[in-house]
Amino acid sequence: MRTLSSLRRLRALPATVTALAVLAALLVLAAGGGGGRDDLARTAAQADPSAAGGVRLVQANIKSGMSLDRTAADLGQVFAQLPDFITFNEVSSRPDTLLAPPGYAIQRTPGTYTGATAVVWDTSRWTKIAAGTYNISEVWGKSKKQKVHWGVRYANWATLRNAEGRTVSVVAVHFAPVTAYTPGITLPSYQRLAGLAQTLSAQGPVLMAGDVNVNFRSAAYPRNDIAAMGLVNAFDLFGVAPPTHDSGAVIDHAYLYQGDPLLPVTNLTTTELNSDHKLLTVDLGNVGPRAGAFAPGWMSNKDDKKATLRLVRSAINQAPPGSALHLATKKLGGTSIYRAIVNARARGVEVQIITGHRKATDLDRKLAKLLGTKKKHKSWAKRKPNWGQYGLPKGLVLASTSGGTRAVRIDSSRVWVTKEQKRPGSAAQIRSDQFGYDEMFIRFFAAVGRTI
Repeated sequence: MRTLSSLRRLRALPATVTALAVLAALLVLAAGGGGGRDDLARTAAQADPSAAGGVRLVQANIKSGMSLDRTAADLGQVFAQLPDFITFNEVSSRPDTLLAPPGYAIQRTPGTYTGATAVVWDTSRWTKIAAGTYNISEVWGKSKKQKVHWGVRYANWATLRNAEGRTVSVVAVHFAPVTAYTPGITLPSYQRLAGLAQTLSAQGPVLMAGDVNVNFRSAAYPRNDIAAMGLVNAFDLFGVAPPTHDSGAVIDHAYLYQGDPLLPVTNLTTTELNSDHKLLTVDLGNVGPRAGAFAPGWMSNKDDKKATLRLVRSAINQAPPGSALHLATKKLGGTSIYRAIVNARARGVEVQIITGHRKATDLDRKLAKLLGTKKKHKSWAKRKPNWGQYGLPKGLVLASTSGGTRAVRIDSSRVWVTKEQKRPGSAAQIRSDQFGYDEMFIRFFAAVGRTI
């Protein structure tokens, strides 16, 4: 039974120790030659998802001025993702040997401004065929407290080719914030970035990432202008935009130029860092068959009117003994979901369910008898008609494990009533990332007034 959010575990000592262990291995390799990615793979905390043709892009703003220990821990988290490509921000004072240990290479022009961004890539999979540094903005002027002119910005880029002959260009960018010295700087910065992307696109897909200093969720984000430039945000492609800054803002973005049907966004997650920015990890393309039955994506009833309801039942039916299910639906009709819950409980699955009926139904009473109603227990059933304020979807499945997939989250656009599910537009989004699971896990318990 899940008792603590992994958001807490990310801040705990073991995560820092793991990150430092990864970085220590990198530094040993740097000193002795080492075996590059193979050695790192044995040390890293996660399996490489980018086998079989897909790519993993990591965006990391490593806050300038941090201590060496905190910087080392953050870089450990970066390389623990086993990325194909990394875009770094705020790294002008960090040495290349730290940012690109054996098994990786780096592109940037040394200098306070030209070296503040960097592109790093896995040399076991990618070979550089071209690279450069490109001016994004040239607005001089600073306050007495500023050490550098914030309006002077450069992007670094690299065009890379793999063994199969596929070519990809990667751009690391960091836009200036809007200040008294840099009014109206955002849109011209995007225009410069789009111009570079258009040029690089002659070689193949273009991936761009960095801190753009404009909140994806705010009115200041020039969505229509960006679309007209051909910049496609990974958040729009994946349908989720988690906070990337400690303030809660979404300011670290990843873009594809003109999109690419061969590089769909298959997963998108964030990781806590010592930096004031979170690590943004984006998986694109065919990242190989994911372990388990529930790969990230969408399902609708367009061609099969029972598809989304069957997906919910499948997630419940494939939860193994000892796992936990957290379920919520504004309405529960019919008996198929109830039978699936009965069977899950009988095989040793802990089940917690929230329904939203204003008056108790026969199924509500059966669930209460089956699971109990005490929210401090491992299994329970609660009726909460006012759950809308907590941001839960109309139907929700959270499975700690199901069908061999960990951290399964399924958001349904309609309630679990057969009649509703058969109506056009019934859809479900499937996620299997820890951030998405934890985000809804917190809301689920808030809805019943239980602390984590």
